[in-house]
Amino acid sequence: MKKETKKWRSPSLGKDMELIIYGESGTPIIGLPTRGAGCRQWDEFGMTESISYQLENGFNQLFCLSSVDKESFLNEEASPKQRMTRQKQYESYLVEEVVPFIQEEASRDYVIIAGVDMGGYHALTTALKHPNAFDKVIGMSGIYDINCFMDGFYSDEVYYNNPMDFVPNMNNQQMLNKIRDIDFRLVSFDMDDRKEKAQRMSDVFRMKFIEHELDIWGTDRHKEWDLWPQMLKTHII
Repeated sequence: MKKETKKWRSPSLGKDMELIIYGESGTPIIGLPTRGAGCRQWDEFGMTESISYQLENGFNQLFCLSSVDKESFLNEEASPKQRMTRQKQYESYLVEEVVPFIQEEASRDYVIIAGVDMGGYHALTTALKHPNAFDKVIGMSGIYDINCFMDGFYSDEVYYNNPMDFVPNMNNQQMLNKIRDIDFRLVSFDMDDRKEKAQRMSDVFRMKFIEHELDIWGTDRHKEWDLWPQMLKTHII
């Protein structure tokens, strides 16, 4: 399949950011890696191979991104407030740079955003805050509560970037209706230590009448990279 690397100086992040494109046409998928990982992770761990048929036959085009979690949530040398500032910059990179680039590159308005682990958080939260930009969200073993990265710190910035907190209190019906148009998939598995986070997020969605699919795979396998590629293949359809 066609593979192409793109790089540009991100105004949002103030540094060069690289992404890798797999396939030539089709409905675009933004692929977000685990915490702190780069844009080659999905290919190295079988995610690209799992949907190779769709990519080679023009059904989908995959855009794999790098995270900046090591500069935000995982940066113990930065204060929690500084971590949140960097996270907001990454959100701007996604929405103001990557999405317009993809829409021009793929000539499609329908955009899927998918992520594993911390990538699941980025996928879900970004779509909830910018529902006009995304049509489908696939969170695989997502972390939907960021308080564990805040060292006990709490502020409006944490609240408005923590879906477990801000979604229950949303009351703007116009915004909620846009969110309800998104196809949400919350995917986990029995041996996953993040399963409870998917279940809690599902409870919050039900409270706000946000339709979604909670898919907990019944398996005794605990190696997540054995499962995530198949989860992706199952839920992009």
